Parts: sequence; structure tokens; C-alpha cells
Amino acid sequence: MKNENIKSIPMLVILSVVTCGIYYLYWLYKTTDSIKNFMNNAEINPTLELILCLFIPFYQLYWFYKYSRIIYKDMTSKVGIDNTEDASVLLLVLSFVGLGIVSAAIIQDKLNSIYSKMGTDNITSQAN
Repeated sequence: MKNENIKSIPMLVILSVVTCGIYYLYWLYKTTDSIKNFMNNAEINPTLELILCLFIPFYQLYWFYKYSRIIYKDMTSKVGIDNTEDASVLLLVLSFVGLGIVSAAIIQDKLNSIYSKMGTDNITSQAN
């Protein structure tokens, strides 16, 4: 069974370029929603986050830092992945120099590993 949260990184980059960034904004929304659901955190509002990224200068930098901290610390520990790695500052710097799509690809790679680990654990526990 394929997890709907696991997304192709090359498709993320290609669709973001082909749609002139519209898919990238969709990805921001869906990723924020995915994190909200995974962490069961009602305080996270994907619509508000998207609006802030669109209309507040430099908010997207904060978004990458904020959500990468959640991904690298909270989500990894929730599924039992080593969470000593933290790329929050790297993602912030990449976004600052105009490489937000690279930051998105790095975040999606980490999310894919989290969701695949979660899927593997579910299959293992169902087999027992």
C-alpha cells in the first residue's frame, strides 16, 4: 500500500519549475497539512501558513526553519529515527540565497524516509 504522503522529489522540482512556482505553493500547503496531521497539532493552520508565505516578505524563510525543526526533532523521534541530524540552518540559508526548491527537496526526502519508516512499522506490527 502506497503512502499518499510519500512524494517524488524529481516531480516536485519539475512541476514547480513548469508551473512557475504554483505547484511549489501547493506543496507548501500540503506539507504543512501533512505535518499538522502527523503531529496531531490543531494549532498548525496550513491555510494561514500559505497566506503568510505569499504576502509577508521573508516568512518563507521562517517556514523552512520552523517546520524543519518539527520534522527533524519531533517527527523523527515519533517514528524512532535517529534525530541527531538537523538541517534547519542549512535549509534557511538555501532559501535565503534563492534555492527554496532545494530546501523543499531536502524536506521532502526526510518526510519520505519518515513516512516509509512509519509504513514499514505498520506492516511489521500487522504481521505479528
